[in-house]
Amino acid sequence: MKIFGVIILIIALIIGGYFGYNYFKKWEANRFSEMAMLKSNQDLFLKKVTELSETITHVVNDTAKTTTVVKPDNTYVELKDKILELQKDEKANKDEIKKLREEVSIQRQAFLASDDTILIKTADGETILLYRDEGGMLQPASDNIEKIIEHKDVSNVPILAEEEIALKKTSLKLKAGGYYSFDNSYGIIISKGILNIKNYSLNASLLIQDFEDFRFVVGGDVGYMIRDNIELAFGYNTDKEFYGALRISF
Repeated sequence: MKIFGVIILIIALIIGGYFGYNYFKKWEANRFSEMAMLKSNQDLFLKKVTELSETITHVVNDTAKTTTVVKPDNTYVELKDKILELQKDEKANKDEIKKLREEVSIQRQAFLASDDTILIKTADGETILLYRDEGGMLQPASDNIEKIIEHKDVSNVPILAEEEIALKKTSLKLKAGGYYSFDNSYGIIISKGILNIKNYSLNASLLIQDFEDFRFVVGGDVGYMIRDNIELAFGYNTDKEFYGALRISF
């Protein structure tokens, strides 16, 4: 049962990684689409409003200029200062403190989830902390920021029609999942697509079993795409066993 649990965990991680990668690629495609649209229509601008700020992006001379105007009294540090002030009479301000703590928690989670944080020291010795939100916009984490202006070179962004901007599958045709043989052995299967005809595929596979010694077996199988990138396969391996497999195609 312990080995079976490990297999389930690995498969879950593979699936989670796959959908996470697709989410990132969709976000990247959306950002690319915005820049292409603004570049081809330089008299337009893109406006976004969040709880923290309002941003306006437009393109001038192949440079995307994003101006972020910070909403006053709403940054992480400012909200914490408000809470400290209200805590002087915590009983009377209980509801307001609770609400502000929820807002601080949301902002803290957004900051921790950011892959891009920027720490700046000014000539006066002040520290300014910025982070990039899930929409790709710079946001303030410090309380001493009124406006953020960011310039990006978009001269190399090709102008494409919206329908041409699409996610593409990788050309590796790699697949991974779990398998079960008719001789009651089971494990992890990693496959490489060799030939594809409509929803069917011919694959070379590596089967990993006996996790204490990590025993490897080679197999060949025919797969059928049952839904999106989920594939059901049936094959035969070098241990002279027939097996069935369920895997994700990348």
